[in-house]
Amino acid sequence: MKILKLLTATVLLVVIGAAVFGCGADSGDAATTEYQEATVQLGDLNIEITATGNLALSQTEELTFEIAGTIDEVLVEEGDTVTEGQVLAQLDASEWEDHITALEDVLTNAERQVRAKERAITAAELNLATRERTVATEERDLLQAQINVQSAQRALDIMTDVQEAQDEIDEAELNLQIAQVRLQESMQSSVGGDSGDPSYWLHMITVYTNQLEDAQDELNEILTDPYYGGVTISEIYLKQQQLELAEKNLAAAEEAVKVAGVNVEEAREDIIDAETALADAQQDLTDAQEELDEARETSLEIAAPFDGFITRVNVEGGDEVMKGTVIAQIADPDKFEADILVSEMDIMQVELGGEAWVEVDALPGISLPAEVTHISPTATIQSGVVNYEVKVEVKSLEAIQQERQAAREQATQDLEAGEIPPRLQQAIEEGLLTREQAEEMMEQRMQEGGPPSGMPGGQTGQTPAITSLEDSQLREGLTVIVNIVVDERDDVLLVPNAAITSQGGQSYVKVVTADGTTEERAVQTGISDWQFTEITEGLSEGEIILVPEGTTAVVETNQEEPPGLMIPGMGRPPR
Repeated sequence: MKILKLLTATVLLVVIGAAVFGCGADSGDAATTEYQEATVQLGDLNIEITATGNLALSQTEELTFEIAGTIDEVLVEEGDTVTEGQVLAQLDASEWEDHITALEDVLTNAERQVRAKERAITAAELNLATRERTVATEERDLLQAQINVQSAQRALDIMTDVQEAQDEIDEAELNLQIAQVRLQESMQSSVGGDSGDPSYWLHMITVYTNQLEDAQDELNEILTDPYYGGVTISEIYLKQQQLELAEKNLAAAEEAVKVAGVNVEEAREDIIDAETALADAQQDLTDAQEELDEARETSLEIAAPFDGFITRVNVEGGDEVMKGTVIAQIADPDKFEADILVSEMDIMQVELGGEAWVEVDALPGISLPAEVTHISPTATIQSGVVNYEVKVEVKSLEAIQQERQAAREQATQDLEAGEIPPRLQQAIEEGLLTREQAEEMMEQRMQEGGPPSGMPGGQTGQTPAITSLEDSQLREGLTVIVNIVVDERDDVLLVPNAAITSQGGQSYVKVVTADGTTEERAVQTGISDWQFTEITEGLSEGEIILVPEGTTAVVETNQEEPPGLMIPGMGRPPR
C-alpha cells in the first residue's frame, strides 16, 4: 500500500481565525459549511512506499576449511563474539603432513619423468644424427654407382664400335674368300660371262682385300684410341657384365637412399614425440609443484574474516569433514537488511540505490537511513495478488552515531560562532521566534546531548525520539516499517488536501482576497501525501485560503519551538 507522508513540518498553515461561510456564499447555495482560514506556506513534501518486514543480517559468511581432514579442535560456540583474525577451529596436523608427503612423492616422480624424457630426446637426436650420416653414405654410394654405370656404359659404347669394326672385317674376309673360290672356279671352267671371268674375280679380290685392310685399320684405330682405354676384344663381354652389375647396384643404391631418408624422417618424428612427452612431463612437474606449494600454504585453521559473532557451529572435535564443509557461520552484528513486498502498482517507482528509511518497532522515535539494494525481476503471486520482493540495506548504528557526533560538533562550532541554523533563521525571519529564543533553544539542545531543534537530528512531535543510540541494538527478526522515498519536493507551496475541490478535471481552492471576500481560484497541483498537496500554479506564499473545519490538515504554529528537521542518519519526525 502506498502511504504519502509529510517528512518535514516546514509548512506553517497558520490559523488566522474561524468563521462560518456559506458553501456557496458567492453562488447562492442554501447549504452551508463552516471554514477556517489558513496561510499558504512553503514546505518539503516526500512521497513514500511503505511496507512492513523483519530485520535480517546482511553480512554473513559460511566458514570452511580449504582441505578435507579431521577436526582437531573447535574454539568457539554459537553466540560467541569474535574479532577479525581470531582462530575459530583447527584441523589435525598429522593428516595434513601425510598429504604433504604424498604430494612430495608425486613431485619427485614428476622430476624423474622429466629427466627420463630429456634422455629420450637426447637418444632420439643421436639416432637422427646416425641416420643422417647413413643417408650421406648411401648418397655417396649412389653417386659411385652412377659413376660405375656411366663407366660401364662407356665401355659398352666401345664394345659397340669394336663389334661394328669386327663385323666389317668378318664381312670383308668372307667376301675375299668367296672371290678367291670364284677365281679358281672361273679358271677351271669354260663358262663365259663376267662371273666366269678370272679377271673379274681378281678385281673383286683386290676390292675385298682393300675393304679388309680398311676394316682392320679402323679396328686397330679404335683399339689404340685413348678414349676407349685400350679395351681389347676380350674385355668387351666383361664390360657388358659390368654394366649390368652397375645398373643393379645403382638401383640398390637409389633404394637405399630412399630407405635412409624414411629413417631420417622417422627419427625426426621420434624427436617431436619425445619433445611432446617432455612438455607433458614438465607440465606435470609444474602442476605437482603448484599443488605442493598450495598445500604448504593451506592453513589448518579457520580465522574470523571480520569482527562479528558466531551464528552457527556445525562440527565438533574429532569430526571428519570434506573440503567445503561449512564449519561455522559468522555475521556482522552492525549490518542489517530488510525484505519487503511492493505491489505491482508501485514497483515501477522503486529504483536501485533509492533512498529509504527503516523504523524499528522496538526503537520508537528512530528512523534509520537505508538504501534499496535489490529488486526482484520476478513476481510473487499469492491469491492473485502480485508483489515484488525488494531488499533494503540499513545503515549501521555505528555510522549513524558517527554522523550524529559530527553534527553535534558542527552545531557546537556554529553556536560558538553565533551562527543560527537555517531553519531557525527562517523561523526568526518569519517572526515565529526571536533570536534570543533560538539561541536559548540551541543551548538547551546542546546541554541535552543532541543537536538543536531545526538542526540535524532535531525532532518534534508527540512521541519522543531516542536521541542517544549508544544503548540501542538491532537484532535479527525485529519488526520494521520500511519507507522507500519515490518522490520529493523541497520548498514548494503546500495546502491541505481538504482545501482542494475538483470539477471537470480542474482543481480549485477558496482564496480570501484583500477586501475580505472569497473567490474560487483554479490551481495546478503536483504531488500529494495523505495530508498536503503541492501547488504549482495559482497561489502565492502568504495567501489566505479556506479549509473546512474539523479537518486535521491545518497545523497551528508553535511559537515556542519551530518545526524540526530530519537529516539522513539523524532520525526523522514521527508520523
